[in-house]
Amino acid sequence: MNRPAPLRPGDVVRVVAPSGPVDPDALERGLAVLRDDFGLKVKVRPDVTARRHYLAGDDARRLEEWREAASDLETRAIFCARGGYGAMRLLPRLEPARLLHPPKWVVGFSDVTAIHSALNRAGLVTVHGPMVSTLARTTPEAREHLKALLFGGGDAPPPSPGAMRPGSGCAGTAVIRSGRAAGTLLGGSLCLLAHLCGTAWLPPMAGAVLFLEDVDERPYRLDRYLTQLRLSGALDGVRAVCVGQLTGCDHEGQSGAETVRELVRALGVPAIEGIPAGHEDANYALPLGSVVTVLAPAAGEGGPPRLLFEQGPPA
Repeated sequence: MNRPAPLRPGDVVRVVAPSGPVDPDALERGLAVLRDDFGLKVKVRPDVTARRHYLAGDDARRLEEWREAASDLETRAIFCARGGYGAMRLLPRLEPARLLHPPKWVVGFSDVTAIHSALNRAGLVTVHGPMVSTLARTTPEAREHLKALLFGGGDAPPPSPGAMRPGSGCAGTAVIRSGRAAGTLLGGSLCLLAHLCGTAWLPPMAGAVLFLEDVDERPYRLDRYLTQLRLSGALDGVRAVCVGQLTGCDHEGQSGAETVRELVRALGVPAIEGIPAGHEDANYALPLGSVVTVLAPAAGEGGPPRLLFEQGPPA
């Protein structure tokens, strides 16, 4: 896997809108974070707020914007402006090689899962993290975590005794199935992963630590997505599972979290839940394509469930 070099203050980054239309005010607040808090020089096209129905402009505009950012040798990272829908339409012409020489960071989540999957499959480490339009409302702790991950600040002291250092990993809330495993971190939106089944852009999951999150999906849909992935063989060889935020996924007394918990437990691999990543303000960034370790302690063992970002050979 190609891991981009750490960012430095003053680096040039691009903001693109490969999916749905972007709210100009939310975008400006996020751009201010990148400039003032992260110290980055931001390039953004004036037509980034274009709208064509449910897309941020037509496919030609969004593809041109993407290629422009990917081909710019001065650009060190690409931040996606918003999710929604539309990234999948660009996959046949995404040309991942444009981002590999030298490697560039790509940051986003939700609909950007489609882009992460294609780039991870091509060998690039990417960041499942806040969109520019959500960056201003992201909690200060999650922003500091993102900054540490991108700038290589994992040696910074933890915010409180017993807490994890920013950029070094995430603590979960509960163990689904105990154990320990390491592998390449892949995943994102469960809905998008299921929709990538049968395409050339879903990365191989054998040997992977699978991360899952989603928003506004009823329990039966979560069941259907996971069942589709399992029946397709996409989950064969998965070494561990980390479940993130399932926001707005409860319906008529049925719990989205419990639905996913039962299906994940049946995979028979170490699994944890409550990773603070997904469609909430405490959206902690994750290094997709990087080797990580899952610690899911059994009853009586010490420490919380954790996802560690330290590099190392798969166990």
